[in-house]
Amino acid sequence: MLKPYRSRLVLMLFIMAVAGLMPFTANAMEEKLTVSTLPNGLKVFIQEDHARKVATIQIWTMVGGADENQRELGISHLIEHMAFKGTEKRGVGKIAAEIEALGGETNAYTSWDETVFHVTVPSNKIAEGIDILTDAVFRPTIDSAELEKEKQVVIEEILEGEERPERKAGKLLFKTAYAKHPYKDPIIGYKDTVSSFTRDDILNFRSKWYVPENMFMVVVGDVDKAEVLADIQKYTSDLKPTAFTRPQRPVEPPQKDIRSALLPDANSRETRLHMAFHIPSMSSSDVNALDLAGDILGARDNSRLVRSLKMEKGLVNTISAYAMTPKDPGLLMVSASLDAKNIEPVISGIMEEITKLRKELPSENELKQAKTHIESQHIYSRETVSGVAREIGNYQADVGDAHYAEKYLKLNAAVKPQDISQSLSTYARNPNVTLVILAPEKDADKIKMDRLEAIIRDADNGKKAAEIQKKLESKNIVKTLPNGMKVVLSPDDSNPAISIRLGFLGGKRYETRETEGIMNFISQMLDKGTKSLNEVEIAKQIDDMGGRLSGFSGYDSFGYSMTFFSRYFDSGLKLLSELYKNAAFPQEQLERERALILNRIRTEPDRPISFAINTLNAEVFSHHPYGFNKEGSLAAVAGFNVDDLKLTYNRFSAPQNAVLTVVGAMDPDKVVDRINAYFGEIPSRKFEAPDVPQEQPITATREKLVKIPRAKAHLALGFHATTLSAEDRYPLEVLNNILAGQGGTLFQELRDKLSLAYTVTSFVRPGLDPGIFAFYIACEESKADRALKGLFTEIEKVRTEPVKKEDLERSINNLIGNHLINLQSSWSRAENIVLNTLYGLGPDFEDVYLKKIAEVKAEDVKRVANKYLDPNEGAVLKIMPEDNQQKK
Repeated sequence: MLKPYRSRLVLMLFIMAVAGLMPFTANAMEEKLTVSTLPNGLKVFIQEDHARKVATIQIWTMVGGADENQRELGISHLIEHMAFKGTEKRGVGKIAAEIEALGGETNAYTSWDETVFHVTVPSNKIAEGIDILTDAVFRPTIDSAELEKEKQVVIEEILEGEERPERKAGKLLFKTAYAKHPYKDPIIGYKDTVSSFTRDDILNFRSKWYVPENMFMVVVGDVDKAEVLADIQKYTSDLKPTAFTRPQRPVEPPQKDIRSALLPDANSRETRLHMAFHIPSMSSSDVNALDLAGDILGARDNSRLVRSLKMEKGLVNTISAYAMTPKDPGLLMVSASLDAKNIEPVISGIMEEITKLRKELPSENELKQAKTHIESQHIYSRETVSGVAREIGNYQADVGDAHYAEKYLKLNAAVKPQDISQSLSTYARNPNVTLVILAPEKDADKIKMDRLEAIIRDADNGKKAAEIQKKLESKNIVKTLPNGMKVVLSPDDSNPAISIRLGFLGGKRYETRETEGIMNFISQMLDKGTKSLNEVEIAKQIDDMGGRLSGFSGYDSFGYSMTFFSRYFDSGLKLLSELYKNAAFPQEQLERERALILNRIRTEPDRPISFAINTLNAEVFSHHPYGFNKEGSLAAVAGFNVDDLKLTYNRFSAPQNAVLTVVGAMDPDKVVDRINAYFGEIPSRKFEAPDVPQEQPITATREKLVKIPRAKAHLALGFHATTLSAEDRYPLEVLNNILAGQGGTLFQELRDKLSLAYTVTSFVRPGLDPGIFAFYIACEESKADRALKGLFTEIEKVRTEPVKKEDLERSINNLIGNHLINLQSSWSRAENIVLNTLYGLGPDFEDVYLKKIAEVKAEDVKRVANKYLDPNEGAVLKIMPEDNQQKK
């Protein structure tokens, strides 16, 4: 098998040499990753990965928000926005449309240190992907009219961020923690700076930073290295080397006093807290110990702060800890959301755990769990080609070593308990502390920052793709246990991980007004205790396996999601069987979860998109439980007790109503034996699904107006759609894809051309019962009427005009390509298989789905648009800003 490949490689190298493409250096630094330097100075990193029939292309520019002067703040982010706005070769809207036509996806992001542009496509479209991405990044036209439109989009994004409490709190943290270093300024910039940028500003900034010596490319996937390198050389041959030199950034001075800030917020319904300590950059020898310290303190359910302040004391709604180690010195951060009345004991509790870990070495077992968790993050990130490329790019950009991942894991494994305590003793102490708090206006005046600073000081002084589908199909193994439980195994040895789903028909569909939210409540309790294990012991077992465990609940199902290193498959199956057979719903944890759910229900208006979708659902489904809020109603959730949850769980978790799916690196025979041992002896129980009320047709437009304290208007339209098994599902999904996305008509017409929206999209959600087709748009209040009219105009177009051939092909290719991309990880494949099996579509439904999508015709799209998108048979939701009188 190697001979043809080697012959092809030699041939490619010969062709490249004859064509004059060989004056670059290439070194196989590791077996899989090759680095090459083109004559113009552009480095190219290529890693072949033939396990998945997709490939990703990334272009990294080593410039970001931290490289901008005060007048330029936000220009890197704006340039990122403009990259896909047209080139000489491709006009406005063409880039996203071409990528979607290939079945791919494209996006970009900006950090303080880098600006990254990426495309993922089926691997047989890699050359086209390289052509499009290099054209977009290296040769944008920066049209003045488009620049003005995109400036408005970014300004709306800035203003929208000012409405979101979590973003305001994060912005306040960095502004307070950094006095001189540019990490103090938001990457997105400020309204004044963004509005001032001209086309010349963009061109001058690009000419300085967007040069080959300051950029590199990463390609990962089912590709041929020589072919890829030849294509990159071809499409970047016009780039010339420059005399690039990197200016020095300001250096942050040592912190001599505690820094603190309090921000009252009219929109927030809960208090947000950030505590941070300055730490070194990614290149420091302390970085592994600091990463592990953050993990031990607050990265998992079994971490110290989570266990102490959330599980045991119930003082916070959420809490986490994390070491941010970018290119320049970063922060060790602890973040929490809570009720303002608990602020002092929470600060005290955080400092108590940090001080304890400074003074007392963590146990070998606790450190092992943290190491396993960090290793798991690296392993799971490699389940997609984009994740592999991002890891390569991050390490190349931040430490100058694209191969650093394995070195990092070796250093991670070598950290000793004393290294953890020493790192915290060096960095996590007074006066190297920044404390910021964002609180609801009604609570802010009760918070005394001087008292909180005193708590910190006292604590410190001693007073925590189609070929993929065929491969999957050929490997699926289906069994039915004697008790009726269906089992589907899908072996995949490309990564040493296993993902499991144990799912049941359930979810919102089987709830009533009295039980609204009970399925979600059950899903939140599934990992909180059994008859023989408490939640801490469960979390410890999961950490030891390098795993993740959670419950899930949706519209038509609920169950367990689990993943772990494949070497622990027996322990993982044993733990899952214990959770399934002996779910206990302990009272203490039930009350804690109830408080968290009630808090999420009360604070949902803080999350305008989910608030809009849930409110729209209630209008579209006035009789059917699809209209319920998944979290439930305040009254229902407040009334549930242990017996309610147990009775519902026991009814719906009958083996006859269960599907167990295992995906990943395994010996199928051994796994089948262990499943029989752990699950086969469970007695069979008859399952009878309750009756579900049928939704009544919408015969006249339903309208609802909601006013909340927001600066933006949020508009949504909803229509009854179809079921998961209906033939209409496929043309509806194609129609939605034509409308949604950056290459979609909604984005092009309402945002790009008319500048009516900050965000605009559509979505379709089929269910076991007819689901919903919906539209969403966020805009300025003054544009609301025009934006709503614009949505109806686009709906009328798809009902009366045939879709263009190129739009149809783009949509079909995009759906198929994205479906293949989404099937890369074992986590996603396990989810697909369990749900498709539960819903009667079959464990091998993927090939059916891809075939049906590929067969959709233009007349099918127009037919379903007329059938389902009748303007007189839908619901209209307007979420508008409160007027001043209402606020008073």
